[in-house]
Amino acid sequence: MRRLVLLLAGVLVLAGCGTDSASDDPDVTGEWQLTSGTALGAELPIPPGTTATLALSGGKADGVAFCNRFFASYELDGATFSIGDIGQTEMGCEPDVMSAESTYLAALAAVDTAVLDGADLLLTGAGVELRFGPVPAVPDSPLEGARWLLESLVDGETASSTTGDPAVLVLGADRRAEATTGCRTLTATWLLEDEALVLDDLLPDGAACPPDLVGQDAHVTAVLQAGPAVEITEDRLTLTAPDGRGLVYRAG
Repeated sequence: MRRLVLLLAGVLVLAGCGTDSASDDPDVTGEWQLTSGTALGAELPIPPGTTATLALSGGKADGVAFCNRFFASYELDGATFSIGDIGQTEMGCEPDVMSAESTYLAALAAVDTAVLDGADLLLTGAGVELRFGPVPAVPDSPLEGARWLLESLVDGETASSTTGDPAVLVLGADRRAEATTGCRTLTATWLLEDEALVLDDLLPDGAACPPDLVGQDAHVTAVLQAGPAVEITEDRLTLTAPDGRGLVYRAG
């Protein structure tokens, strides 16, 4: 009888271990690039020279949808996966790229299951299948000497694309800084102090901004003047002011 009881206890322990393993969430954390997909029975288009990505970490999702950047939340419970309301920047691209973007974002919003298939992430839902491969790691760009191109203005949870002339930021080895806002050029001296960018003697060139660029110019200038926190992830530089406003650059 004692032997039978021990055997039964062992079976129950093994059964319990199997249940815990089956309930584990797949590790979807990382940056993924769309390799193929279908939506409503049709192949999801990937226009030449463009890409669609999906970065997942800590309940936050973002990426590029062929043209614009997008932002959302996500939930994962076992294999059950869902994307929350999707926000995006508002750049305009060619009609075929914009059409692919709309299809991709609608497909993301419809997925309800996530599984790992080898090294790939497979998201599926009613009439939707999206296959992603891992994005190869890119070395972090150096803060100093790189030509940073402004992509997005951040205000709390809202991000918007830039307009006007390309807005860039260059921090030279001689400690001179030059930034453009889309309509004006700013110069200063710079240093990095406690992971914050400090710009001293920030001077505009005196050019007048057209009405549609006044807000962008003020946003860029205010963030740069505020001693923003610096974060570099691969080829992306994010500057975040204490009030939550920010600038997102890409190394160009």
